[in-house]
Amino acid sequence: MLSCLLPTGNYALHLLAITSMTMVHVLGYNVIFGKGKILHFGPIAVSLASGYGTFVTLTWTGSYLLAVPIGIAMAVLLSLLFTWLSLRLEPDGLGILTIAMHQIVLTVVLNWTPVTRGALGLPQIPRMPWLQSNVALTSAVVLVATAWFFLMLLFERSTYGRQLQALAEHEWYAKALGINRPRLYLIAFLIGGIGAFITNLFYHQYLYLVHPSDFLFPVLIFYVMIIVAGKPGSTMGVALSTILLIFLREELRCLPIAASVLGPLRMMLFGIILLAAVWYRRDSLFPKKRTI
Repeated sequence: MLSCLLPTGNYALHLLAITSMTMVHVLGYNVIFGKGKILHFGPIAVSLASGYGTFVTLTWTGSYLLAVPIGIAMAVLLSLLFTWLSLRLEPDGLGILTIAMHQIVLTVVLNWTPVTRGALGLPQIPRMPWLQSNVALTSAVVLVATAWFFLMLLFERSTYGRQLQALAEHEWYAKALGINRPRLYLIAFLIGGIGAFITNLFYHQYLYLVHPSDFLFPVLIFYVMIIVAGKPGSTMGVALSTILLIFLREELRCLPIAASVLGPLRMMLFGIILLAAVWYRRDSLFPKKRTI
């Protein structure tokens, strides 16, 4: 119990690796959902496409030089599709359709068994030559996550970040000032897609496995909770929220409670956290339109 509360050794490495990998994806998604206030609920669909694109290719060819470009291409293509949809649909319609896209991609993965092995997943994923040990992989992930964090900070404070925020808060005023909505949405969705690809590239090497259960709807809810709790659009806030909530999630495993009870208890706890975060930030999440 004490070793869980004060993580050391392999458990500390595990916490560091999982937190860093998750942070990359969540910070990318924060640009879309938090900074841009776009009702996009399809980041896990991008993860599915890029993850399976990468590791199906790796399974068939044994070459990361071929697998990585395929994974990037899948992430970019799906990000382009979501960009196109976001420019043509109302926010509610986009939210519903992106959830549907997640289910469509998941259904393809589960049923295209000759390629994806369906519910069995892809086992025995080999690691890159320089990532064979957990220490090496964790070190690489921490470096990548740190670089990604500072890139997101730069984007947040850049002209593009400020324009995206202005577009989210007052779309008509932003358009009147000449802000290019299609270009900003394209940049935001591509950032989210690349973040999803980076996370998947390391996460499945860490597990030696790609499995559909890692891409289910609760993962999306957890990401949304992290962003809402950390303040939507805030890189620093979302990064801190990622660290705290993943630490809480992993520490709950140490409680002397049966797994049949711990699972529902964890879902209830996270539900309460999400509800409290939404209530606390209701004015920024659901701002009232100004009228004259």
